[in-house]
Amino acid sequence: MAYKDTLQLYDELVATGTSEANARIQAKQLGAMGDYIGDAILGLNSKLDKIDKDLIWMRVIGGAMIIAFLSTWFHH
Repeated sequence: MAYKDTLQLYDELVATGTSEANARIQAKQLGAMGDYIGDAILGLNSKLDKIDKDLIWMRVIGGAMIIAFLSTWFHH
């Protein structure tokens, strides 16, 4: 599926007989939907980055716990 920008969609709608007003509305809705999806993806990316940073700390804590357990186990 090829990406269509709003101007291309508008031109195609007008060429197929859609009134300019309706074509403008549909193209504007497509643009708004694209903006909304783009913002949602950026928000998701920032949340995933935060989760990734949190996971690094969890690995460090888990590693420290394993070392503490093994050192206690081998010490006795």
